[in-house]
Amino acid sequence: MARWILFFALAVGAMAYTFWLYLRVELRVRRSHLLATLRAVSLVVILALLFDFRLPLLWGDGARSEWVLLDASLSMIATNPGGESAWEVAEGRARELEREGWTVVAFGANTESLDEIGVGQPTAASTLLAPVLGQAVESGVDRVRVLSDFRFQDPVAVSAALASLPLEVEFERFGEGVSNAGVSRLEVPDLVRAEGSVTAELEVHGGNPGDSITVIISEEDSEVAEVRVVAPSPGFRSRLPIALPTPSETGRVRYQATVALESDGFPSDDTAVSYASVGYEEEALVLISLQADWEPRFLLPVMEEVTGLPGLGYLRVGPDSFVPMGRAVERGLPVDSASVGLAASSAAVLVLHGLGSNADEWVRNLSVRPGRNVLLVVDAEGAELAGVPTGDPRDGEWYVSQEIPASPIAGSLVGVDVQGLPPLTDVLLPTDPTQVRGSLLTQLRGTGPLEAALHLDDRAEGRVAVTLSSGFWRWAARQSGREAYRRLWSGVAGWLLAGQALTNGEVRPTQWTVERDQPVIWSVPDDGVEPRIIISSADSIVVDTIVTSNGLVSTGVLPPGQYSYRIEHDLEELLVEGRFDVAASTLEMVTAPEQPQIVSSDSTSDSGSEEGGSRPLRTQPWPYLLVITLLCAEWVGRRRSGLR
Repeated sequence: MARWILFFALAVGAMAYTFWLYLRVELRVRRSHLLATLRAVSLVVILALLFDFRLPLLWGDGARSEWVLLDASLSMIATNPGGESAWEVAEGRARELEREGWTVVAFGANTESLDEIGVGQPTAASTLLAPVLGQAVESGVDRVRVLSDFRFQDPVAVSAALASLPLEVEFERFGEGVSNAGVSRLEVPDLVRAEGSVTAELEVHGGNPGDSITVIISEEDSEVAEVRVVAPSPGFRSRLPIALPTPSETGRVRYQATVALESDGFPSDDTAVSYASVGYEEEALVLISLQADWEPRFLLPVMEEVTGLPGLGYLRVGPDSFVPMGRAVERGLPVDSASVGLAASSAAVLVLHGLGSNADEWVRNLSVRPGRNVLLVVDAEGAELAGVPTGDPRDGEWYVSQEIPASPIAGSLVGVDVQGLPPLTDVLLPTDPTQVRGSLLTQLRGTGPLEAALHLDDRAEGRVAVTLSSGFWRWAARQSGREAYRRLWSGVAGWLLAGQALTNGEVRPTQWTVERDQPVIWSVPDDGVEPRIIISSADSIVVDTIVTSNGLVSTGVLPPGQYSYRIEHDLEELLVEGRFDVAASTLEMVTAPEQPQIVSSDSTSDSGSEEGGSRPLRTQPWPYLLVITLLCAEWVGRRRSGLR
């Protein structure tokens, strides 16, 4: 009632203002009353739209006012011990009501007709009821009947809708007596070194509270653990850490957790998949030192701190042997160049220290990899690999100049007292100084011409910082120079990471395990190359497309399963290959079945009780056409009468 009073008050005010404007303010013309009436009626119609009135007497399209809402989510295919699913019974009940004149509408993650989803094929990975209740009201429905297993993912929104919408709702439950247990989540962390155990995290749901659920964990195709987990209460999940043995191989290892439960009526959530990088860590800061020097000891901790990335360091101690950096108790056994190469290929930032003429072929390939790189070169050949032709190193004491050139790191160096800093050594003079972007300048013995000690190169395939001198570690070794050392590398790290997503130069999916019904998103570096993505399943190609290098690319939604991929370039040149999974599991069965509380008719809003269940005025096309017509007619009348 209060809403109607407010509406009439505003309507009378709008009409009075319109007539006052035309009869008192505007020039008096022959059609003043008619023009005022046109504007007043248009304002009243706009007010009615804003107040969301329902005027059943003004329309009549013959639409049926009763809907059957059929739950078409995956949980409806769960079977009871007798082998009967909720979907079979509910679909039969829906057809029966349809013959009685009801309109059948399937719902899940969205609203669609039953014929569109296919009879007997529920596909929705979630059950959202509130949106379809709102759509029923918008369509002028008076009464709905919900056929579901009551595993709604939006119970709060449903309760709010039942309390506010002018709609008569009835519920029928199906799928009682279903026995189910599933794996909600499996997470296996990366193992930086291929030694020791790895602790995975497992979550399970379902089962009878207090009973135990058996879960088998496999590494690739080999069973590595079997655990028993206490079943949680309905609507909850049990979580526990699991110690897994040392992986049998390095690289990207696939783990799968499978629940074992007899008479399980819903196999879709019985497995969960996780990938772990063994022998390296993805999207990390990786430092590889190719010669004995103090620089890595100081540089790695500073770069870890200023980038916030996990850091991995490897010191070369033999032709094909690298010792991981860190505390002695954490270093572990030496690793080979293959393990170091794996870590470097997936690094967010790669630091190559000691790049020179003795670099192996795999090191030379890393020096030109797409992405963010810091190259600490030691001779002319190393500088050539870094893309900066120079002469041989020049001995002497090279002091940093107080003149800070304009560069991306100039802000970090402002206020740094360079006087008293130990000198740098072995400066490499570029053969073409105009091609070098000197961000830090030095002078031999503090006098003479300025020479670049650090070059920042923003290339199409990524940003690269190249040092053209040695001995920066001497700054960090002194208390007075530690701040200058940190600010220098903080500026370099900030420039490397600025304006770019954390992804290496490899074309790959952004997730190794993609959720069901979600598109597969790929990370494609913007290096000017248009790669060809070939996705296969069981030796059959399911996607074969060429994509543009522009950051993130989608290859659409794929059915659940395990997939392999190949990334090729011109002339079928193989760039990279790998695999990923599209999860089959859904967390629908985690939600405990619960019927929403039906609000009695006397607790509904005034608008619902007074206006019945008619279609809202704002959903009709004619009010908008009427407003447009009235305003156009008023404008024409004003022009013809000489008014502006």
